[in-house]
Amino acid sequence: MAISELVNTKHQTLKINPNAAVEYAKTQHLVNLRANEIAKAACDLPIFLARNTQNGSYTVSALTSFSAGQSLLVNNNQWQALYTPVCMQTQPLYLMTREANSSDYFIAIDDQSSAVNTQQGEALFDAKGNPSLFLSAQQKLLESDLKNDYQTYQFTQEVARLGLIKNIDIVLQFEQGETQTIQGLSTVDEDKLQTLNSDTVANLHKQGYLSVLNSMLISLFQLNALVKLHNQRPELMPLKQIKLELSRDAHAL
Repeated sequence: MAISELVNTKHQTLKINPNAAVEYAKTQHLVNLRANEIAKAACDLPIFLARNTQNGSYTVSALTSFSAGQSLLVNNNQWQALYTPVCMQTQPLYLMTREANSSDYFIAIDDQSSAVNTQQGEALFDAKGNPSLFLSAQQKLLESDLKNDYQTYQFTQEVARLGLIKNIDIVLQFEQGETQTIQGLSTVDEDKLQTLNSDTVANLHKQGYLSVLNSMLISLFQLNALVKLHNQRPELMPLKQIKLELSRDAHAL
């Protein structure tokens, strides 16, 4: 990946392939989500929390396969889920700051992305070097995503403060008898959620967080759908079953 600031003098002739989202998703076994996307994505994908080792904050991601570098949700160059996360929709463009904690944002592009070319797709600039309608729409999407990113941070902070996050291991049991453990993910502690007092529950509901937490819990049933997709791929070792266990190593990331 080679990210640089998008400027008309350097990038005027560039176009973005229509399949940019799928090309990106192909290699992502975890797809980043915002809190406002959880209910939409939960219909197809199991959703987890993961802790950022640098700053201790949590990110929200949908699991798309049991192996790094691949996605079971891309088939025949098509994204199979009903909802397409914003992090896919904006590829290969990003909103970045020049300095930490700065509000001086600019659009950047991954120059090395396979979605970038000069032949076909959506133009980023017109003949005069002005942003295209496509680029203007992408900029709005990125700016909106920035707000949703902060709201997601607030959501995860509150959920962590209430002790509603539990670290889990995903234990894969293969048909041939082998087992494999995926560590570093967390989910909602349903038992603790049910023991919260009515005032706290009312406050979570008022903030819109209660429905998000419930969507995350319901999304775990999509692990079964992921196993089914896994077992439809002849090149992958067939899975017998999958189990969620409390993490033996609370610090496994």
